[in-house]
Amino acid sequence: MNKTLCPECLRMTEYDVIERPDTFEIRGDTVTVNARVAVCRLCGQEMGLAEMDDATYSSAYAVYRARHSLLQPDQIRALRSKYGLGQKAFSRLLGWGEITLARYEQGSLQSASHDQMLRLAEDPAFIRRLLAKNAARLTTAQLDQLSNRLAQLSVGQEQILVREESAPYGTDSGAHKLREMVVFFAERENMWRTKVSTMLFYSDFLHYKRHAVSISGARYVNMQFGPVPATFYTLQASLIADASLDERTGTSGDCVGTFFVANRPADRLGFSDTEMQTLEDIVRTFEGRSASDISEYAHQEPAWAQTALRETIDYRFAKSLRLS
Repeated sequence: MNKTLCPECLRMTEYDVIERPDTFEIRGDTVTVNARVAVCRLCGQEMGLAEMDDATYSSAYAVYRARHSLLQPDQIRALRSKYGLGQKAFSRLLGWGEITLARYEQGSLQSASHDQMLRLAEDPAFIRRLLAKNAARLTTAQLDQLSNRLAQLSVGQEQILVREESAPYGTDSGAHKLREMVVFFAERENMWRTKVSTMLFYSDFLHYKRHAVSISGARYVNMQFGPVPATFYTLQASLIADASLDERTGTSGDCVGTFFVANRPADRLGFSDTEMQTLEDIVRTFEGRSASDISEYAHQEPAWAQTALRETIDYRFAKSLRLS
């Protein structure tokens, strides 16, 4: 028998639980969910029960997060667990207040900028940069734990992303073209890393769709934010090492992340007329679009939607590319 204090009857009464639509305004967005509500059997008055109200707010926030591509609490917990850190330690590593991450894992709605930082934290390379900056905020035991996890993840990442599998993916000339494609895109403003990697995919696959051959011959894999060249992290490190690129961390609106700045013009002589035309078409198509926007666009491609995470994306998907 369920009883609680009825605010109308002013005494403990039995109640029934019903479902009804409830609408919330969340950061300027209207979200409607089914709410479970306790109703007094004597007077029909709704009786606010904290656990039911909390569940309704959690549902509304979950819908908002899904609608705006924000991480859900269980995804945040999984991300933290990936690095073997507690809530306070991971929050300190990110440069936040000690209870910030705990609130997000318990259901509080994160800001778009904090969500972007959490997504960047999927990449162990980003965590290493944070570690160099915020190591003093962690204990010796926490530093040892994180270092061990990063070592394990680095091995796994190399096995997945750098392995070339077979000869059809790339030649020496193709590798040079891929390098120069990165520099070509980085000559523009606001070239976030995710945007560059996705534009590489569209360049190769669009040229394959038009001419039955890609520009670089690179192998692409399905990653969280979209298709990525299998050798992208090694390529990035090489371009920075020879001063072709600068890698910087910055913000643009709610976006926090890594962007590239070219230190030299791209070598255009190695590209054919059709290849240059494709590269210029890709620039025009995605000029002015944010990294998150281009990532969402790529997520609608069959090439990404019909392959598993970390799986190679076959060039046969070029025929279904949304660009032409």
